[in-house]
Amino acid sequence: MSNMIPVRKDKVSEKTESSKDEGIPTNSVMISFRDDDYLQKLEKTKSVERITNDMIDINLLRYPFFHGFVLQELQMILLKTNGDYILRLSHQPEKKPKSIGTKKTSAENTGVVVDQHSLTRVILVLSVNITQKMDNTRSFYGDLDEVKQKENMDMHVCIEEIGGKWVSFFVERRVKFTSIDELITYYKTNPICYQQIRVFLKRPILLQDWELRKDGLELIKSKKLGEGAYGEVYFGKWAQPFSVDQKEFHKWCDVAVKMLKKDDSRAALFEIMHEARLQLQLRHKNVLAFRGVFLLKKPIMLVSEFCEYGSLKDYLQKNKVNVDEKLKFCLGSSCGLEYIHFKGLIHRDLATRNILVSQDKTPKIADFGLAKHASSYKMRRNTKIPVRYLAPETLTSFIYSTKTDVYTFGLVIWEIFSNGQEPYMKAQPHQESVVPKNTVLKAKDIRELIKKELFVKFNAEAPLALQQFVTNKLFVTDENKRPNISEVTTFLASMLKVDLTKMRFSYKIQ
Repeated sequence: MSNMIPVRKDKVSEKTESSKDEGIPTNSVMISFRDDDYLQKLEKTKSVERITNDMIDINLLRYPFFHGFVLQELQMILLKTNGDYILRLSHQPEKKPKSIGTKKTSAENTGVVVDQHSLTRVILVLSVNITQKMDNTRSFYGDLDEVKQKENMDMHVCIEEIGGKWVSFFVERRVKFTSIDELITYYKTNPICYQQIRVFLKRPILLQDWELRKDGLELIKSKKLGEGAYGEVYFGKWAQPFSVDQKEFHKWCDVAVKMLKKDDSRAALFEIMHEARLQLQLRHKNVLAFRGVFLLKKPIMLVSEFCEYGSLKDYLQKNKVNVDEKLKFCLGSSCGLEYIHFKGLIHRDLATRNILVSQDKTPKIADFGLAKHASSYKMRRNTKIPVRYLAPETLTSFIYSTKTDVYTFGLVIWEIFSNGQEPYMKAQPHQESVVPKNTVLKAKDIRELIKKELFVKFNAEAPLALQQFVTNKLFVTDENKRPNISEVTTFLASMLKVDLTKMRFSYKIQ
């Protein structure tokens, strides 16, 4: 096969006799490398080492099964059955020597001192589901573990160009193609072999509704809403699709757009994919609504609903909020966390800074960067963590669970009735046995206070029944004695005398 290449019929004048022997389908047209014109073209080709946005626009966006920079976090959702396939882009590390010194004399016989400087290149990948047998597959939203049983294979699609034009494609050097269409067609009738598994390309997976296109998204960089470790958040407009009488329409609505600061950071890409994957399964009025993710080219963007009042922390600090409103913020947030736990997730980063307030003052839990789909999770010992929000058992055993979320939610209630102040900033009077009153607390001080069960105390504004419930039920060292979040929700609803059936498990997207 090393001397053959499939090409389009309009470019070929002969078919070689060896096509059947080489395992090429009879409808494929072959050309020998001895063809002088084609040999001259091949000599001029060079490999495409780094795919750019311009290349994506010209060569890839026209394929409905091209999914851009989608990573494994979301790839497992797309490729469901044997033979499903997509085209995607992948960041690959590459080593390139970087001079950090000067060339020495030949007598010293040393040359140039170099440093192996890690760079990143972007390549094209054909991803295929190679699962041989699956149990009855349930919906992704109902069973993440079922998705994890699937196995996918990635093949690097090597590209060659002449003068900036892509002219040759291959995943195996023994056979090359003049277009991606021909490559796909070939592997529909010729199996891909992987660890004794033979799989054919069967079904292209098209872009999903949550994979956004740039023409329906407008980013307004003059309105920056905030930033985190990996991304910056801006105000934007999104053309939300809807249908009436089977006709498609679009309505422009306000959104918040998280854009990666550094697109070639693999850690940043993993975080945004992780958030997107988790938010895909969440539909509740007290959880920030996920609109989609833009992956087709850089910059990568995560799109969520826009909350006019910003974070609950900012809202409490800027506005005078009465007790009833604060209790409603507590109850709404509790309903959101109850739903998150119902879906099998641990949030792990609850705080008023990560709860947003919509125009109708509905609290919405946000920021799922640290969330895990698990009943418990043990973190690495060297992980940097905000000590002031950690449950006692997390400080000692490094374990998170739904019960650690419940403890942290007690701190959220405390923050709400402290007008957005963070817990354990300064020592309170009852903590004087460990540190002097009003001392700015350090991490070691907070650890000591929690170890001695000297938790934060509420101010006089908080209703006494609420103070007693949080202090006696949530701020306890033994997690087995803590209630689950459903019990917390029921208690808060009883204080406000509201019907929980109207609040619990609301799947309506605001």
